[in-house]
Amino acid sequence: MALPEFEFLNVQTTRFERAPDSTLRVEVAGDRCGMRVQVLRAFPLKFPEQFIVLRDGDNKELGVIEELRHVPQPAQRWLREELFKRYFLPQVEVIHDITERFGTSVWDLQTDRGRRTVTTNAMNEAVFEMEPQRFLITDVEGNRYEIKDLSALDANTRARFMGKI
Repeated sequence: MALPEFEFLNVQTTRFERAPDSTLRVEVAGDRCGMRVQVLRAFPLKFPEQFIVLRDGDNKELGVIEELRHVPQPAQRWLREELFKRYFLPQVEVIHDITERFGTSVWDLQTDRGRRTVTTNAMNEAVFEMEPQRFLITDVEGNRYEIKDLSALDANTRARFMGKI
């Protein structure tokens, strides 16, 4: 996979701080400063810990962090907190039921964030296979739920997902 051209930041010389309003500020080696910094993943599903994009409050790119694990603390913790807020992606642990109604599906899910009732469009529109056995479910409001490894889930969950129950 060819990567786009990124301006990688030197994480040892880039200065991170929390503003009094709890937003993130970033100073790039005495060159430029960003207020109300947004933290995004360039490849959120394939490389969640790499290629972390920083944009200032005016949506101008400050640069890219190649690997999150190389950022010193406490900045690494702050960046992870911002990513957690931006990327809400509950993990499906159990599918209790899927009911088809009027061209939609109602899912009764147990996720790592609690039990949820989720409404999606038809299954063929709402479920995307990202890799073998890894699926992304998108509800009618645009929320996403991930099945990291279908084969690792219980037999009833797999059967419901495959439409066999």
